[in-house]
Amino acid sequence: MSDRYPQFFADRIMSHDEALKNSIKSNMTVASGFATSEPHSFYDHLWDFIQKEDIHDLVIKQALFMAPHRLCLGDALSSKGMFHDMAANDSTSIFANMAKKVNGVTRKLEGLKKLINHYEELKERRIQFCSPFIGGATNAIIPDTTVTRMLYPDYVGRNTTRMGVTNMQSIHFPDAVDSMGYDPDNNPVVDTFIAVMTPPDENGDMSNGPANGANGEIIEKVLANADANLLLYVNPKYPFTRGISDAPNTVNIKQFEKLAKAGRLFVVEDEGKVPSLPADSFKSPNKVELAVSEHVVNHIEMNKHYANGRAIQVGFGSTGVLAIKGLKDSSWTGRSYTEMMEPFTLDLFDAGKIAGSHFIEKDGTRTILDGKMVCTFTICEENSDFYERISNNPAIIISPASRVVIPEGFHYGLGINNCLAVDFHGHVNSGGRYRNHHSGVGGGATIFRGLGKGGLGYLCLKSTHTTAEGKRRSSILPYMPVGTPISHIGPDLMGGREGARFFLVTEYGVARLSGQSQHEFIKNLISVAHPDFRDWLKARAWEEFRVSV
Repeated sequence: MSDRYPQFFADRIMSHDEALKNSIKSNMTVASGFATSEPHSFYDHLWDFIQKEDIHDLVIKQALFMAPHRLCLGDALSSKGMFHDMAANDSTSIFANMAKKVNGVTRKLEGLKKLINHYEELKERRIQFCSPFIGGATNAIIPDTTVTRMLYPDYVGRNTTRMGVTNMQSIHFPDAVDSMGYDPDNNPVVDTFIAVMTPPDENGDMSNGPANGANGEIIEKVLANADANLLLYVNPKYPFTRGISDAPNTVNIKQFEKLAKAGRLFVVEDEGKVPSLPADSFKSPNKVELAVSEHVVNHIEMNKHYANGRAIQVGFGSTGVLAIKGLKDSSWTGRSYTEMMEPFTLDLFDAGKIAGSHFIEKDGTRTILDGKMVCTFTICEENSDFYERISNNPAIIISPASRVVIPEGFHYGLGINNCLAVDFHGHVNSGGRYRNHHSGVGGGATIFRGLGKGGLGYLCLKSTHTTAEGKRRSSILPYMPVGTPISHIGPDLMGGREGARFFLVTEYGVARLSGQSQHEFIKNLISVAHPDFRDWLKARAWEEFRVSV
């Protein structure tokens, strides 16, 4: 036990099992951190605890599981597959390896049966995930085949978002606290919040570590009001990172006293893993994704007269991250302001290609920060040295999404983001396929609306995708299929002011989106579509809009 713990805090330290018994009960709503804020040890043991204690009627608010926990999949991963592996050809996410593994369980009847049985038990116990963003652990679609239609007709063509297992709460990333944690009257809508923080430093400050997202603000409210439980894992493996001014990424241990004395603080000393991507996730990139990223880098290089000097941002997705990696060998230089920071952006900074960042104050003014890097969460590969590089690094600033992922932060910036499909109306799908949520809107739409003022934005898209049944489809469409979740709409892409420029990038090239009429927009989309689908798209362009391509 740390000698830096005051007595009131030390008195609340307990075993993991004791902490779970005190803070997780039936008829509760619990919530935890997003992505690399995920309390890994909590989720690693939660399903066993639920079964042992016969927990039921539990709502779990969690935005993106970083590992294929038994809570999500039961024992399905103990089997190998039989059906087509959708994720192998449908990777638009840096979580593709996990998605591939999870989808693989549906390739063999044994694995599929275990997965369905787990979903059935979740529903029988009335345990439901509530999430604004999902990943590979909960987005596996049950393929539509003769066998699945016969054995599991109620599950065919669905993932957890349409099974009653995951209840999507589609919100923009910066809106998470007020939408998922507290109601408009500042009353908590969760009974227990689960978080991981570092041990206190010599000043008594404890850090949120590799990510903040909504953690900082929810913890701040819980501590101030003592109106919800806080299950806190204290993990020395977490990097110690800081925020800025009134948007901190740290909490002083003295601030826990009110909650501790109210009996609502439960502390577990933990040495579980720090959430990260599997090792070598970027070592052997998909050829199509690599081609898309190369087009982005080449376009930036050819247009450095308006690309250089901008604050760069990258979103979820292998193509965007690979583009950042490729910029290291380019002549691009600029600044950084991003929702997510990964190792390659830090490499650009360490190489002197990024001069610094900025921060948006509460009054809307922009503070220039030379020699600093601002983000709301970080992510890296397992066994890398990235977390060591950011720990106690005065150049790294991590703050809540509500203070970072706001449109004005991206004015005149340079954004590289990913999507799943786009249609002739300019509707962009970055969060789902064929009625099923695939991920979520995240910060993408907020960022692009910010880039609409003087910015330079790239939407990265693989020109084709593969259905759960193994059928290849064009990702550029005349119209989105009925039920598809939409993240951007035509006016977000076709307009722009003060010199804004938006482009769609596929493995077949770069197409201008902004400043285009719908007819021009359609022609440009078709120019970067997969050649196998261009004649079909041309025919539909004429049939629907009398556009001759």
